[in-house]
Amino acid sequence: MKYKPVKIVATLGPATHSKEKILELANAGVDVFRINFSHATPEEAEDRVSWIRSAESIVKRPLSIMGDLPGPKIRISNMKPDTVLEKGQKFIISKKISIGDKQGCGLNFPSIVNVLQPGAEVFIDDGTIKLVIDKKIPDAVEATVLVGGLLKPRKGFSAEGIALSTRGVSEKDKEAIALMVKLKADSLAVSFVQTAQDIWQVRKLLPPDSKIALIAKIETAYGVDNAEEILEEADGMMVARGDLGLAIPIAKVPLIQKRLITLCVRNAKPVITATQMLESMITKPIPTRAEVGDVANAILDRTDAVMLSAESAEGKFPIETVEMMVKIIHETVPQVSVYEYKERKTTGNAITDSAGIIADQIDAKLIIVFTESGRTARRISRHRHQVPILAISPRNVTIHNLNYSWNVYPQLKQDVTDFDQLLKIAKDIAINNAIVPLEKDDLYIVSAGIPFRTSGTTNMILVQKV
Repeated sequence: MKYKPVKIVATLGPATHSKEKILELANAGVDVFRINFSHATPEEAEDRVSWIRSAESIVKRPLSIMGDLPGPKIRISNMKPDTVLEKGQKFIISKKISIGDKQGCGLNFPSIVNVLQPGAEVFIDDGTIKLVIDKKIPDAVEATVLVGGLLKPRKGFSAEGIALSTRGVSEKDKEAIALMVKLKADSLAVSFVQTAQDIWQVRKLLPPDSKIALIAKIETAYGVDNAEEILEEADGMMVARGDLGLAIPIAKVPLIQKRLITLCVRNAKPVITATQMLESMITKPIPTRAEVGDVANAILDRTDAVMLSAESAEGKFPIETVEMMVKIIHETVPQVSVYEYKERKTTGNAITDSAGIIADQIDAKLIIVFTESGRTARRISRHRHQVPILAISPRNVTIHNLNYSWNVYPQLKQDVTDFDQLLKIAKDIAINNAIVPLEKDDLYIVSAGIPFRTSGTTNMILVQKV
């Protein structure tokens, strides 16, 4: 597979719940596998982690695992199979229904029924089903179906302006966190983050020495308003456009996407753009032109990663969807603009800001970065130069967490203890890497910190020739 600067996150589900399918996804170009605990059982999660690690050993590149916590999302109840709503029919939303049918459903937070007012529009399953509230009745509301369709169990339920005021981590989230720690996942996506406190509450449940990255999912108006303080606590961010587009006026979503991506890139923290990117490929082998434009626009916004949800979890064409995403990435990335930042220059900033500029000016083919924490590679990446960044680290956790970052290709190598060893390893990597193997007289950049094996000491940049 040809290298690609923008990373692909794929959600696993019934359509891809096998060792063979996960390997196919990896070969097609998936970098990060998402396990959605709103739907996955612990047993399914354990199987998937095992299959991902097996695929990683076969494809011989890092594959990262992201556990997505359910969070305080409002969901409908379980439903009887094949429940289809018809346009114009009446439908009850009740505090007391545990298994819904064509006549009505319940909610996982029954108190939400109290705030549903006549005239309010309600969206289920990312807007696939649309209702309007007609009137209040005892312990329920009656609604009319405006847009019908198959009503699947436990799908999301939204109405503009409604948000849960609950604080704290649910028991289901705690169980998922404990399982992901046990299975050595690389990151956790924290749902419905509204303040930095929401991230901190998850972090304090992790072991003291845990390096699991916490990705804040922005999907409420409060989350948008508090994005800067949230990012200070989080390790990255997901622009979760499905629920976000139901919580705020949908026409505002594209500009909010640009704002959140810019915030993350400036702070050298990975950002994932998610939801309905190639939605039509759930049932069709090719996407719409609008979807292709949507993916390309996120790439031009400088997103680190793009995510597939139902397309890879339950779609008919999961492999073809990933292959299409790869094609869009390759066509669009050459048009991504280089970006410079005006800020106070430390030694580390000066090095990371200069690496890409030097590479461009001398036509270097690679930037090789020796990094303990991954910060140096991410700070070079944030400028969005086209030159590939090979990030070399002795730490497995760093390698897997860099797998979310734009144009960074992490490799696990032994500790570097002296300068001569560094040059020898860099030369070997320059010639033998799988991304851009260099030939005689090709130039490459080397960046590192001295003293070695100390995080935050980046102070060296070299130009080398094969």
